[in-house]
Amino acid sequence: MKKIISLLAICIFLLTAICVFPTVSFSQDLRFAQPFANPLKLNPAMMGMNEDLKFMLHYRSQWAALGNGYTTASFTTLYPIYIKEGKEKLDVGANVLQDKSGAFKSLDASLAIGYNLQISDAGHLNFSLMGGYVQKSLNTANLTFDNQYMLGSYNSSNPINETVLNNKAGYADVGAGAMWYYTPSKDDNAKLNAYLGVSAFHLNQPNESFTAATGKLPARYSFQGGIKILGKNKIDFTPNVIVNSQNGNENIAVGVLMDYHVGEATSKIVIGAWYRRTDAIAFSVGYEHKTLSFGYSYDVVTSQISNSVAGLNAHEITVALKFNQSHKGNSVPKTGAKK
Repeated sequence: MKKIISLLAICIFLLTAICVFPTVSFSQDLRFAQPFANPLKLNPAMMGMNEDLKFMLHYRSQWAALGNGYTTASFTTLYPIYIKEGKEKLDVGANVLQDKSGAFKSLDASLAIGYNLQISDAGHLNFSLMGGYVQKSLNTANLTFDNQYMLGSYNSSNPINETVLNNKAGYADVGAGAMWYYTPSKDDNAKLNAYLGVSAFHLNQPNESFTAATGKLPARYSFQGGIKILGKNKIDFTPNVIVNSQNGNENIAVGVLMDYHVGEATSKIVIGAWYRRTDAIAFSVGYEHKTLSFGYSYDVVTSQISNSVAGLNAHEITVALKFNQSHKGNSVPKTGAKK
């Protein structure tokens, strides 16, 4: 009965989120159209859902029509350490992310550690901490400033008279996350899996300014929830909702993933879609086979800016490789029931 009540509560939450959250105004885009392929940047506690040594590559190209546009490349590795016959485990994760846009570049390296505890036959809790260092740089060599124009002529030797003290800024960054999972084993004839998570980033509100003035990076808070509906015809559906809040601004995304299992469930095709009101719609397709998986997504911009500038859509590619990590018992959390 408790399990049924918990699942009903989650269903009510998701329906409420889909109906209510679209009324909230948006301030910024989600960085990735495939957020679960970059778990440490969504919620470091998502490491608890991983049961193998895993390596992930993530690349995104956005707004190519605006000169150099935006490009993001990320590498993530996850490593679970099982203890106490599989009922508890430690998770270690690392991420390196580079973001480039014209003269601006950012390099972010972070390390996360988590503790995963089995609280019932199918329930798990994970708590994680993450810390790292961010180096931002601004290449002013190819930039032009108003002070370099005199009488309509440009002279690169003219001083820019800007307040930029240096072209680099570095700071430490701290985050944390917690997540609950409901993942029954195949012996329970499970119909549903579920998860709820909350995470926080930039808790130390670091100074990211290039000048003598202080420019604190506001903390960002994120909430995630989803239910995986396990079908009888090799098809599973997972509705999800992600809410981000930073400096009083919110962005919300609702989406659904469909898994089609091929053969003896060792392979599956994944199709997904995400909707961000007044912003974009993202479509994705992927394929998983034993230890290797890859995905592709395409963002279609729906905001008013697309009426003025063409070519603002985005492409995203992900590749993941995993190696079986030995453990005891069958209590390891999964995003789907064991098959």
